[in-house]
Amino acid sequence: MKTVKALFFLSTIFFVACSCDRQDNPDVNNMLAELLANKNLFKLQTELNNNKNNLSESRFLYYEMYCGQAFNNTEKSNDCADILLKKYKKQLNDTVIAEILQVKVDNYIRDYHYKEAADAYSLLLEQYGTVLNDEEIVDYENMKSLFGTLAAVKPQQMHKHADVEIKTYRNRFNHLMTPVKCGGLADEFIFDSGANISTITDSYAEKMGLTIYESDISVSTTTDVKIKSRLAAADSFYVGDILFENVVFLVVPAEQMNFPQINYEVHGVVGFLVLYQMEEIRIRNDGRIIVTEISENRNLNNMFLAGLSPVVQLLSDNDTLTCLFDTGANTSELSKKYYENHKDEVEQNGVLQTRSRGGGGGIVEAEEYELKNFPYTIGTKSSVLPKISVVVQAYDFVENFDGNLGQDIITQFNEMILNFKYMYIDFE
Repeated sequence: MKTVKALFFLSTIFFVACSCDRQDNPDVNNMLAELLANKNLFKLQTELNNNKNNLSESRFLYYEMYCGQAFNNTEKSNDCADILLKKYKKQLNDTVIAEILQVKVDNYIRDYHYKEAADAYSLLLEQYGTVLNDEEIVDYENMKSLFGTLAAVKPQQMHKHADVEIKTYRNRFNHLMTPVKCGGLADEFIFDSGANISTITDSYAEKMGLTIYESDISVSTTTDVKIKSRLAAADSFYVGDILFENVVFLVVPAEQMNFPQINYEVHGVVGFLVLYQMEEIRIRNDGRIIVTEISENRNLNNMFLAGLSPVVQLLSDNDTLTCLFDTGANTSELSKKYYENHKDEVEQNGVLQTRSRGGGGGIVEAEEYELKNFPYTIGTKSSVLPKISVVVQAYDFVENFDGNLGQDIITQFNEMILNFKYMYIDFE
């Protein structure tokens, strides 16, 4: 289940030459621009470090801004953005300035500074709307409304001073259910790294005593259905025994998270902005989640953030793939991008079938191929998925990536380590 569309915006780079700035090596710049456009942030970071002397300061800052954003160094990313806007603004056209502002929006949201995010969206629309297309304008107006509604909400805070163990379980759809408590009411919500913002039904928002803000925003789901949502904030919200303050929720009609066709009802989702603050999460197959006090650095660097979505590097045969990592998805799937890059192999070895896809907004039918025995390596571990789907239809949330990885990979190992401080995923 997804909520807000990933806030990761890229476009062609346009700089005006400046005699005071060191000259670029065109071949190096073209290589880096292509890596950025293809969202190959792993290689971009490596090549940027190797080619610092082949780039002007302004160009280096531009790429460094994106790497800082992707690898969870919002301070570095914002510093690069601010230098570009102060020192080099006259060299930049409106398209690039709009990109820089979008990066700052991402950083503000991850730091829970909602007013600053709304202000940046206002500036984007008011001063740089001429370089945005109609879809972007609608999307940015929606985001400005969303974060403007939350402008008075204080930054989220987590209170944790030791390793914390949370007893969870997987339901019949393999969703990871975690205990939550708010307003004296206890329940279980889906533990979902793929949901950008935590979500709750309108009935449970009232039962838990959340402060509800009236708004009229649309959010996207994994089925590409857009649903109307309000917003809410919890002064205090427990995930297991971990206390969070000022937790923001999307509030959706209960019927949007109720699936009578399969006798299944969801009351809420604990999303990325809560999980992200935990820093290191160990999901164990014995029904426990361990949120550690001190994060372990394994020097893997195999994960980056695309907006509010974790993306992991996966090796399969001779391919290096980038896939969203979604603890709320019960099964993994490969995207239309993967299908188009491996069309002959997929059609020759896969079985075409129709499958039901469920998400916020209901269930839809979609065609896909099923592949058998898909080999992969993530971090230090290798394994084989007995089967994996390859979708034929394009979906917005995964359009730039090779797939979406879920619980069927996590449950192949005794423990999964999801580390947002040192940006890696690994298994034990």
